Parts: sequence; structure tokens; C-alpha cells
Amino acid sequence: MKNHHFTKQRGFTLIELMVTIAIAAILLGIALFNTTQMTNKEKANNFAIEFKRQVKFARAKAMTTGDPVIMCAMENPGSDGACAADWMTGTIIMFSDIDNNGSFEKDNDILLRSLSSLVSNSKLKASSSTIRFDEKGQVGATPSFVYCPSSDNKYNIKLQVILGGTIRDLGKTTDTCDS
Repeated sequence: MKNHHFTKQRGFTLIELMVTIAIAAILLGIALFNTTQMTNKEKANNFAIEFKRQVKFARAKAMTTGDPVIMCAMENPGSDGACAADWMTGTIIMFSDIDNNGSFEKDNDILLRSLSSLVSNSKLKASSSTIRFDEKGQVGATPSFVYCPSSDNKYNIKLQVILGGTIRDLGKTTDTCDS
């Protein structure tokens, strides 16, 4: 009678290893694709929440102080100068325009807030270079804003400041930030 010793197999075969790596690569690709989409959607939602909060603050400040409050972008916040032509330039600021001339002078006006610039790869397009709140918290024009969290324009959102000084989130839009 022959004594057969069965040896126990240890490790993986090359085929098993290749199949496992292929499955892991597919799952990783799906996860990264969904994470990128989720990140852009979250960037848009977070921007809308923060921008609305800042507009509400500027309106409330104008109503409580009785001074006009201007919200715009400036290249060098805190230094004298006019607002930038577009909201992509520099930093978004809010200031009480004590002398009511539409530009910031550090000796006359009060800088209320300076907001950090936009998240990388995102853009902000506006129909007006400034939002100006009067002592009643109202605005003279109704600027609208399109925020684009990425270049694919998939999760762009639109916001609009209405005459009463409040801001509305118009939600997802097909408008783009390109000129």
C-alpha cells in the first residue's frame, strides 16, 4: 500500500492574484468617480450656504448701522481702492461705505469682513460687480450669481439677490461661468 502524502497548497496562483487585483482596480475606480462627483456637489452646496450667510450679514449690518454696506471683490482687501470688475479677482469683502462713494477708504470706511477666496478650480460669475445695501437693507439692482465648482458645469448653481435685499437659491442651473 502506497502512502500518499497530500501537500497543503500555500499562497495564491498567478491567476487568482490577477483576478483579485482586477476586481480591486474596478472597485477603486468606481469609488474615485463617485467621490469626485460628490465633492463637486458638496462644494456647490457649501458655497451657496456660506454666500447666503454673508449676504444676510451684510444686509443686517446695513439695517442696524444705517450706513450703506457694500459687498464686492477686491484685489488688496484692507487697502484703499475700488471694487474689482468681477468676483473672481482677489478676496470678497464687506464694508460700511460711510462716505457713500462706492469705494473703500481705510480712513473713512469700516471693513466688516474679508472672506477667503474661492475653492480651487471653482469660478463665480456675477451680473454686477457689487451688492450695495441701503439703510433699509434693500438693494437697487438684483444681481445674480452662478457658482461653478468644476469645469464640467455639472453642479453649477445660481443665486439671486432680490430688491428686498434677501438672497434666493435658484438651485442647479445650466448657466456657465465662462464668458
